[in-house]
Amino acid sequence: MLRIVLAFLLGGFAGGAFNMALVTVSNTVYPLPAGLDPNDFEAFQAHVESVGLPTGALLLVLLAHAGGSLVSGFVCRLVAMRDCYRTALLLGVFWLCGGVVMLTLLPAPVWFAVADVLLYVPAALLGVKLCSRLFSGRGAPVASK
Repeated sequence: MLRIVLAFLLGGFAGGAFNMALVTVSNTVYPLPAGLDPNDFEAFQAHVESVGLPTGALLLVLLAHAGGSLVSGFVCRLVAMRDCYRTALLLGVFWLCGGVVMLTLLPAPVWFAVADVLLYVPAALLGVKLCSRLFSGRGAPVASK
């Protein structure tokens, strides 16, 4: 049980760190207009509602969200071992809930909203699978579903 809790916490931290790193890259590649404070959510929300975001920025955000889930699943596999699929699924749902909240707060194109919602859980489970494949035959215990 301790491994599961630790996997959830570490997976969530690692996935969140990956997500924030890519969002930072997105903000560097696609900087906000001069004078727009990124810490002022209402101003950012008004900017997105009036101008929108470049497609490239949205693609980087999708990569950040899916990548964060994938990293979470990967870490779950490393730490939880036995119940890694269940733990990764919980983290995928956790990230999905956060994504849905953000979609209610910020306007987004339909293609982005659909892709964003559909990617969280499969990416987390893919992270488990990827970790299992990378470490198979190297003494890593077999993951159970």
